[in-house]
Amino acid sequence: MNAALLASFSSLYMVILKMLPGIPAFGFPGVKIEIATALSPVYGLVLGHALAPSSIFLGTIMAMLLLPGKYSIFSYVSIFAAPLGSLASSLVFDRGSLLRVPKWLYSMAMYTALLVCWFATDVGRIAALFTAPYFATMLLVVFSSLMLKLSGGRAMLLIVLRVLAGCAAGIFADHLYGSLAAIIVFRYMLHSFEPSALAGVYLAAIPVALAERGFMILFSSIIAFNLYLALRKSRYLRVRVV
Repeated sequence: MNAALLASFSSLYMVILKMLPGIPAFGFPGVKIEIATALSPVYGLVLGHALAPSSIFLGTIMAMLLLPGKYSIFSYVSIFAAPLGSLASSLVFDRGSLLRVPKWLYSMAMYTALLVCWFATDVGRIAALFTAPYFATMLLVVFSSLMLKLSGGRAMLLIVLRVLAGCAAGIFADHLYGSLAAIIVFRYMLHSFEPSALAGVYLAAIPVALAERGFMILFSSIIAFNLYLALRKSRYLRVRVV
């Protein structure tokens, strides 16, 4: 079953990557943001912590092998962005624990590690305001977790909030990793920008990033919530949702 799921969902992701055009990244000529990223939380919900990142990673590798001219050096550095996003979402969706620690805390640990790396760069320190959506997402996850624990997870409104938090966690984890990868590529590998210039690009891109990622979160939340309603009693749902 796992092999069949991995093969089918990785192939589906490859086809989506081939069919959908990328969104030009603000301030980075030649770099495009894949629309398929919006599906990473859905993969995390349906496939769980292992199969979701594996399917997205394998699907991306197959797409790169079939269409090598579509991808740049940045694409290869940021190849883990969408798998990381699906992992972050699946950990937030899952009400279970690992080593007696609630799984959503592992997602927050991932965010913390990425933010530490962000502020370790000169560009990241100058563009500190750019990280505001990531901290807001972490607060949303913590708030939804505490509310669900206090309520017992029975209120439908709180379940909607949890699904929204899970999708936001995945979409913005992808964005944080991708933004950090851009610093590594364009600042340290290619030396294309001075720190202040690249930080200026990030700060100017805040409204664009909020609109773009907000749409992705809304899209994935609608699909994820309806899938949850359809599959919550099914043995095929890989995470123990609220």
